[in-house]
Amino acid sequence: MKTIKFFLISLCLTPTLLNAKTFYCKDSGSTELDMFGAEKGNIARTRAYHWIVDTNRGWKRSDVVAYSGTCVIDNGYTVCRADTAYGEAIFSIHPDDSNFILVYLDYGIDLLAFVGSCDKT
Repeated sequence: MKTIKFFLISLCLTPTLLNAKTFYCKDSGSTELDMFGAEKGNIARTRAYHWIVDTNRGWKRSDVVAYSGTCVIDNGYTVCRADTAYGEAIFSIHPDDSNFILVYLDYGIDLLAFVGSCDKT
């Protein structure tokens, strides 16, 4: 009976696992808009951020342990969303799998956006 349960569970999970995509992304620019009217193009940083998107687990910055959000394919775009108590974030990869935009929206305070390129594995 255990063998049958394992087989049935494996059959249910296999299509999801086969459709999973992993992207390694690097930002090439960012900007911030805040409620005080400050605009900071290309925020000064010593290095670019690297992002990992796993369509089964969400996305994360490469130096962070936990993944955030859930991902779907919508009209060819890979779109991952995460809601928090104070706002939301959307990570979107173009249908050609090469470019992305990541937008953090902190309700009533500011917006932070990143753009860059991705490689799919």
